[in-house]
Amino acid sequence: MKLISFILLSILLFFSTAYSKDRSEIETKNKVFPEDWIEFGQFKEINKAPKGLFEDKHKQFTQMSKYSQKRIGTIFVTQKNLMDKYPENLMKGMAYFEFFYMQQLKENKKDIDKYIKNYPNVKNHVRKSVQKIYGLNKARKSMREALGFSLEDDLQEVLLTYVTLSKLFEKGEKITLKLDSDKKKVYKSHKKLTEHISKIKSLVEEKDQQRISEKKFIKEFKKLSKKSKSELNKLNNIENYKIFSSLLDEIETISLENTKLLLSSYKFSDYLLSEIKTKEVSNIYKVDLSNADFSDFKEKELIVLAEASKSSKKNKIIKNNDIQKDIFYLENNNFKINEFINQFSSNSLELSGLNLKLDDLDKMNLWARNDWANAWRNPIPTKIEDKSSGIMIDLSEEDIESLKAQLAMQHFKELFDIEFAKNFENNFQEVVANIDQNSFKFSYGLDDYAKYLGTVFNMDIRNYADLTDLANATHNANWSVEEYASAYQVNVDFINALASGVSSFDAAQVAQNLGASLQDVADTIAAASAAGVSVDLESAAQGLGYDSFASAVEAYNQQHGTNYTTEQAKEALGQ
Repeated sequence: MKLISFILLSILLFFSTAYSKDRSEIETKNKVFPEDWIEFGQFKEINKAPKGLFEDKHKQFTQMSKYSQKRIGTIFVTQKNLMDKYPENLMKGMAYFEFFYMQQLKENKKDIDKYIKNYPNVKNHVRKSVQKIYGLNKARKSMREALGFSLEDDLQEVLLTYVTLSKLFEKGEKITLKLDSDKKKVYKSHKKLTEHISKIKSLVEEKDQQRISEKKFIKEFKKLSKKSKSELNKLNNIENYKIFSSLLDEIETISLENTKLLLSSYKFSDYLLSEIKTKEVSNIYKVDLSNADFSDFKEKELIVLAEASKSSKKNKIIKNNDIQKDIFYLENNNFKINEFINQFSSNSLELSGLNLKLDDLDKMNLWARNDWANAWRNPIPTKIEDKSSGIMIDLSEEDIESLKAQLAMQHFKELFDIEFAKNFENNFQEVVANIDQNSFKFSYGLDDYAKYLGTVFNMDIRNYADLTDLANATHNANWSVEEYASAYQVNVDFINALASGVSSFDAAQVAQNLGASLQDVADTIAAASAAGVSVDLESAAQGLGYDSFASAVEAYNQQHGTNYTTEQAKEALGQ
């Protein structure tokens, strides 16, 4: 998995100038720009698929693509509310999506060629075809990135990962949890609220990239804001939702013209909802892998599972880093985001991924060593012992302050790049310069600490840079530094335990932890699907055998005696 290219791309695109150029009215109407169609790729038949994805009769790409089209229509549209219960279907759906997308490239090739040749003056039907491909490719990209892949990664490796994860979840026991009426209401309202905020975030992103007209943006924005408030009103008896409601009120004071600030605020809001869900929302379904039998997994499949688990953790780190950039940007543009973070923290919402507390740049320029130490949110071990060799280290309060200050400074320098710095004036450079001047005295250095950890865990760690390469210790709030140093052994243990075919308690526990981390990925994709990102309704409806979504609605009405309009049906599906 080419995670490095994904990380670099994420950093380079953050607040980049790629969309800074003013688009003409016709370009905005087109929505799809030259930098977009480069990512579409070229049609290429996929005549090979991992076992278990298709029936034996599906031997050729044409047969595979037709079957895939029906399956994604079922998984992402008609049975979308079952994705929580059956994540294995979602994982297969992501694999089917690759075949479906390639078929769409083939069917729309003439329109894509015309679009590129005549851009920006294109006919309406050509524009619609290319906009559909753009949306589908955006979904394909999101699905891949959720598991650490990019659009450039080998397709067979991507497909094998999706199918192997499906195989994993199939082995889990599906448990329907009994929730009282209040918990069910919270579950439903939170889910709808998350969809609305996700849509607003995408809408603001489109506006920032000049893909939507001002008139349409304002109309959609107001409609989604109203829906968000309606769901929040149903949750007003829970303190964290009250604070979240206050945050949205404050966000609404931001000018709709200031799309960069709006985008950062809604990215943070989206992040907050995932954290609030962990604390306040009870799931209806649970997939229990503790008694799963992994004896039929091949060695390559076990390696895929281990890599997928590792990638999901790394992706979480990347997202947390991006959110910290958004927080920093908000705080330095007169939006007092730290005040809301403090309110959530006071209400026991830990926000553990935010391991660095940053302030206004003018204040940070005056920070002393203890200020930097206080900026590091996570505790560090004060005592480490290797019982086998009798090595022990006790850190004094001064040592702890030194380490925390250095961790904060190191993370600050690693977090922000040159492109991001362009959003600020010289005071940003002054903060960096003050750190580089090494004007602080430290009683105990990160390199010393890293070397010690290398001794304890028998790893070749010469300095802190080595430790960062191995474990990225400054980037995750959930593990201590020494836990990171030993974490990579977990993948080896996982493969060995499951490959042994022994249903030991340790193997079951490792499998359970793996399932939990990958369930987060499944939840992310399911949420994106529900928010209308992952599939084009017209295409999905055609995959079910209908000429259009309107035809599908009409057939449903006849079968069930209802009278839904097309718009009402889309609304019911969260579109």
